[in-house]
Amino acid sequence: MKKNYIFYTLFFLFSFSINSQVVLGDGEILNSSVPIEAYYGYSYSQTIYKSSQINASGSITGVSYTATPSTTLTTSGQWVVYVGLTEKETFESTSDWIPISELNQVYAATAEAPTTISEEGVVTITFDAPFEYDGSSNLVIAVEENQDGYDSAGDDFYSSEANQIASIYYYSDGVNPDPTDPPVGNITQNYPNVVLDGITQDCPNPTGFSRDSFTATSATISWEAGSAEAFEYVYSDTEPEGAGESISSSTVTVDNLDSETTEHTVWVRSVCGDIASAWVSYTFSNLCPMPVLNSWTMTQDGAVFNGIVIEGAVGYQIEYSTEMFVPGDGTASVFEFSEFPNQLSGLEMSTTYYFTLRTVCGDGFYSDWSDGGNDGPDEWTTQGLTCEPALNCTVGDGFVGLVFGDIDNSDSGCSGAGFGNFTDLSTDLAQGDTYDVTMTTGYGNQYVRVWIDFNDDYTYTVDELVLDNFIIGEGLGSGTHTGTAQFTIPAEATLGSHYIRFKSNWNAVVPDDPCEATTYGETEEYTVNIVESLGISDVDLLNLRIYPNPVDGNNVTILSSVSGDKYVEVFDINGRKVISTTIFNDDLDVSNLVSGFYTTRVTIAGKTSVSKLIVK
Repeated sequence: MKKNYIFYTLFFLFSFSINSQVVLGDGEILNSSVPIEAYYGYSYSQTIYKSSQINASGSITGVSYTATPSTTLTTSGQWVVYVGLTEKETFESTSDWIPISELNQVYAATAEAPTTISEEGVVTITFDAPFEYDGSSNLVIAVEENQDGYDSAGDDFYSSEANQIASIYYYSDGVNPDPTDPPVGNITQNYPNVVLDGITQDCPNPTGFSRDSFTATSATISWEAGSAEAFEYVYSDTEPEGAGESISSSTVTVDNLDSETTEHTVWVRSVCGDIASAWVSYTFSNLCPMPVLNSWTMTQDGAVFNGIVIEGAVGYQIEYSTEMFVPGDGTASVFEFSEFPNQLSGLEMSTTYYFTLRTVCGDGFYSDWSDGGNDGPDEWTTQGLTCEPALNCTVGDGFVGLVFGDIDNSDSGCSGAGFGNFTDLSTDLAQGDTYDVTMTTGYGNQYVRVWIDFNDDYTYTVDELVLDNFIIGEGLGSGTHTGTAQFTIPAEATLGSHYIRFKSNWNAVVPDDPCEATTYGETEEYTVNIVESLGISDVDLLNLRIYPNPVDGNNVTILSSVSGDKYVEVFDINGRKVISTTIFNDDLDVSNLVSGFYTTRVTIAGKTSVSKLIVK
C-alpha cells in the first residue's frame, strides 16, 4: 500500500510539472497543525509563503494540500480559505495574526458540498474566483475548519520547515475561533506543503532534496532538477546575496564541513539562461545517529530485533557480554549487521547479558553507543527451555499464591514480565491420582489452564492439559480471591521429572497456544516428578519418621509406630527404583545414593507410607 501511495504522490507531483502549477514544499514533517488540525473540533491557521520561494506571478486558481494515506476528513470538511498579499515575512508572536480585512475569501465549503480528500490523500481547493498574485509581495494563505467533531490522530498533513516563523495556528475542541478576532495561538517554522494552481515558475525552484551519503567532514546532496540543467550552490547558514558556485549536475558533494556543528545548510538555485530561480535551502546533519529500535525479543539462544533504518548508515554494531562493561573497551563480544530486522544467536540459555549498540556511518565514523536511556548497557536474559509469554500482572491479575502437592508458593506475587520461573520447586505426583491445587489472585475473573510437559519436548500441547479454564473469582473484580480445583495425573503418564505450567488470563479463556501473550494475567512454571501410584492412603497408620533428612552421611533412621520388618523402596527423580531391601531394625544404608531428591516407600505389616528423602 505504501508503494502505491508513493506512486500516486509522484504521479501527482509530475502532473504539476506539466500544468500551470507551483509546488511549495516537499517535506514529510507531521503534527504541525497546518493547514488544519483534524484531531480537534475547530482550527484556524495562517501561513506566509515568501515571494522568492514562489518565484512566479499571475492568477492563482486554487491550491492543493497532501495528507497522510489514512486521512479521511470525516468530521473535518468545513473549510474556509482566505488569500492575501503581505509584506510580512514572519509571525513575531503567538498573537501576530494578519487581520482578516487584508485577506480575500476564495473558498467556503458547505454541508452539502464539504471539503473532500482523494484516495491518494490530496485535498484540492478550487477558488471561487482567481486571485491575482503580483510576484513581488509575500503570499498569505489562511484556512479555518468549522465542522464540529474530530478525526483520528493519524489524520494529518505533510509540511516543510522554513528559515523563519512561517505559520501561526489555533485549535480547540470547544472554541470555534473567529477569524475577525482570533485568540492567542501557536507559531512554528513549519509550513504546509502546497501547490498553487494557475501560475508557473519561469525557472523552477529545486525540490526533493536528499542527503545521499555523508562522513564526518563531507556530505553528498541531490535534488530534483525539473527543466533546469544548470545550478548554483552555496554552503552557508544564511541566504546568499550574490552568485554561488556553478555546477551542471543536480548533485553536489560539500567538503570541509564545519567541525563545530553537526547541522549544516546548503543553498541551491536553478539557472535558466539569464534568469535564476529563488535560492532554496536544505538543512542536513552529518551526525551519525544512534540506532532506534522498535522491538527486541529474547530467544533461548539470542535476540530477535527490528529498528528504523538510518539514512546514510552502512551498518550497525552490537556489543554484548555476561558482565557489565564500558562500551568500546574491547572486553565485550561484537555482532555486526547491515539491515533491520535481524537476529543475534549463539547465546547461552537462561543467562543474563548486557547489550549496547551503535550505528556505523563509515570507516571510523560511528554514532554514540545507545543504552536505551539507561546508564550503561541494557540488561536482558535469554529464555529458558520453554517459551515465556509477556503478561501484565501488576494490577493483581495472575497468581498471588499457588499451592499443590508438596509445593507451597502461597506468596509467589506478581512475576517480572508476567512469567514466574519456579522450576526449582518440585513435588511428587503419582500416576492416576487426583490432586488439589489452591490458587489465589488479586483480581477476579481469572481463567486458568494447566499443562504438564509429559514428553519433555518443552512445548505444551492440548493433549497435555490437566486443568482447562478453571475460573477464580468468577464475575468479581479487584480484591483477593481464592479457588481450589482438582487435576488428575493420567494413569499412563510418563514417569520422571516434567515441567508443569499454570497460566491465567483475565476475563477470557486462556488461549490454546500456551506461548501466546495476553494483556492481563500471569504464567508460572514448576517441576513435578511423576511416580508410580504408591498407595499413600496408609500414611497416617504408619506414623512414619525418617531422619536426618536431608542426610549427608551413610545411613538414615526410619521409625514407625507399627512394629515389624520394613520393606523399603527408594526411587530417584526419574522414577527409577534405586533401592529395594528389607531392614530388620531402623537403619537404612544410603551410602550408594548420589546427591539429589528421592521418594521412599516403606511397607510394614501390609501398610505403606511414602515420604521424601534428600541426599546432600
